[in-house]
Amino acid sequence: MDSMPNRQQLIRTVRGDLPSTPWGWTNSHAHLNCVLSSEFKDFPLYEQYANDDATFNFDDTFPDFELFAKAGGYALIDTTPIGLGRVPELLRIASERTDVHIIAATGIYHDPLIPKQITQMNDRQICQYFVEEITKGIGGTDIKAGMIKIATYKGPMTEMEKAIFRAAAWASQETGVSITTHTYLGRNALEQIDVLTKHGADPGQVVIGHLDDGDIDQDLIRAIVERGAYVQFDAIGCEYYTERLGSQMPTDEQRLETILALAEDGIAERVMIGSDLCRKKHLRKNGGPGFAHLITGFLDLARVIGVPQSLLEQCMISNPSNVLTMRKC
Repeated sequence: MDSMPNRQQLIRTVRGDLPSTPWGWTNSHAHLNCVLSSEFKDFPLYEQYANDDATFNFDDTFPDFELFAKAGGYALIDTTPIGLGRVPELLRIASERTDVHIIAATGIYHDPLIPKQITQMNDRQICQYFVEEITKGIGGTDIKAGMIKIATYKGPMTEMEKAIFRAAAWASQETGVSITTHTYLGRNALEQIDVLTKHGADPGQVVIGHLDDGDIDQDLIRAIVERGAYVQFDAIGCEYYTERLGSQMPTDEQRLETILALAEDGIAERVMIGSDLCRKKHLRKNGGPGFAHLITGFLDLARVIGVPQSLLEQCMISNPSNVLTMRKC
């Protein structure tokens, strides 16, 4: 990482800045360490979020992540926000040991899981918080963020969530870093885009997430793309009924059929793909898909059912590279 690439074509990883090309197979949404802070013990669903299955520790996830590297995984965006157990030093260790490029997020989750230190800030202060984690380092480290992660809950958007979205829009403008969002079954997706773009965010630097946690709403997806944003399928490999969300997740084949339909409409250049692994049951040793499934399972299935290689590369190489490229430094 001693080279000095064009400053307009950089991707900021936990080991430093990289040229945006060449790039490779990317998991656009995942977690290597994800544990809900005890600060939120009064949250009604705390036990569901913080039970043993949801204690997603690096010691458990790293052996599984190594399989992703061995399968040909090139990059991973870790979207763990403050308050959910993010440890940037562990991300750098994982990247150094596997040579997979990891992009860390500066980010804040939704109400009521927003840390007190954030709720005491105004929108301008939150913006500065994002900017400092992108330009100086996350949580006092020298490990810089290359993405902004923000979220809304069931809706409507709370005033605190709106303040965070305004801050993210301003920080994206200032740093050139893109924004990835958490939705609850797609709810508030269009409002998320509207708030961000109203405050100056480039819709081409906005990724709307969790659009495949339940029935896939192609009308919503097309409306998001019409606004210029990206859509993300980030539960690849998860095909079960989720009690926490109260929804049946689609199969990977259904996800691929949707991607083919979107490609026929000419909007595949706005599709991102990830696997939001965040529970112990998601790991391969526990019968879950594991990190490698994105390469050894999902891509293999896609080829079997006739998804063109060029389309797969568009969604998992070109699109992530484009989103992660900083528009300025």
